[in-house]
Amino acid sequence: MSKTKVFIAGVLATTAAYVAYKALPKDKQDELSAKAHNTGALLRDKAYDAAYNAADVAADVTEKAKEKTAALKTDSQEKYADQIDAATEKIKDLTDQAAPYVDKAKDFVTPYIEKTQDALTDLRDKFASEDIELTQDDVDLEEALADLADDENVKDAEASSIKDDDTSETTAKPEA
Repeated sequence: MSKTKVFIAGVLATTAAYVAYKALPKDKQDELSAKAHNTGALLRDKAYDAAYNAADVAADVTEKAKEKTAALKTDSQEKYADQIDAATEKIKDLTDQAAPYVDKAKDFVTPYIEKTQDALTDLRDKFASEDIELTQDDVDLEEALADLADDENVKDAEASSIKDDDTSETTAKPEA
């Protein structure tokens, strides 16, 4: 049957029941109304009882699950305590071994970071007089580091050429 036919059948059955109810004498109508109210109250009470029982069962299951979880946690900590302690000790040892390297890396990078920050400050000062706002996003750190590396290479090249000039002068002197 289609939904429409079922709906129409339900409306017709409800209408027929209402007409039959109104056709009854007044005392029978009151008696049926009282039975309906009593049945409704009884069903409501049973529904509340079922809901409370379900809540009690849920609480009991939750409590048992918590107890079981706590017991399993305790058992696993006892069973694997040596392995956990060994892993913790190994991690501590590795951290202690890595600490000097981290410090060296920080010491190695610090001058370059300071040079980069100085270069950024110089750029900001330079552009501030030209009404151009320079933000951190505008500066490409890789380019700034490459420029610093180029500056260092130029200084090294100049220093080595000066040394070469000094050595060539000493080697070019005639012996007497």
